[in-house]
Amino acid sequence: MVTLGIFSNFVSHVVSNSTQFTLAEYTILFLLIFIETGGIVTGFIPADALVMTAAGIAGMHHSLSELLILILVFGTASVLGDSVNYWFGAFIVKQLDRIPFLRKHLNGEFASKVADNLHPRRWLLFLVLGRFIPFVRTIVPLVAHRLGLAFHSYVKMALFASFLWSTVMVSIGYYAGHLELPTEWLIGLIVVGAIVVIFTLRHPAFRQYILDLLTK
Repeated sequence: MVTLGIFSNFVSHVVSNSTQFTLAEYTILFLLIFIETGGIVTGFIPADALVMTAAGIAGMHHSLSELLILILVFGTASVLGDSVNYWFGAFIVKQLDRIPFLRKHLNGEFASKVADNLHPRRWLLFLVLGRFIPFVRTIVPLVAHRLGLAFHSYVKMALFASFLWSTVMVSIGYYAGHLELPTEWLIGLIVVGAIVVIFTLRHPAFRQYILDLLTK
């Protein structure tokens, strides 16, 4: 929760409400999403809150060009991060049983259940859910390697999932920015919303629902 506040405030300070994004600011946002997506263990970076906060500021600018650029920046960062994640996952899979911390942090038990029961027609759904749901996101490359999903197939589905996620999250944030709420209110709403989502995602019943969705 503290991390959500830190990164949301960071974005609000990096970007001015009265001027458009600079190349340096786009680069910082790109790197944050790339690192969050590509690192597997860097899930502490609240990507959704970052994306919506930046998009909200773009909405305050009433700039359609910023909307489109942010969708492109975040979508591209996500795809490239997913590609790195795929190969990083090959190494992580070998370490799960050796390092208890990794198994716990990366939902090793949940990953095993998905890998053992994943419906063959649920791969695209799996990657889309992985882009929107953090605890699914961390296990996607692990399951992909365990089940031998080819890299070219993985990338095609990751491309669709990443730009779907980017478009949805940026559009929501942009619309919120158009409401012209004070910056503190906008950031506060995003942080509170993210906290509610986190508690929902951690509920055992929700995790079981996702498992059923992927395996039946």
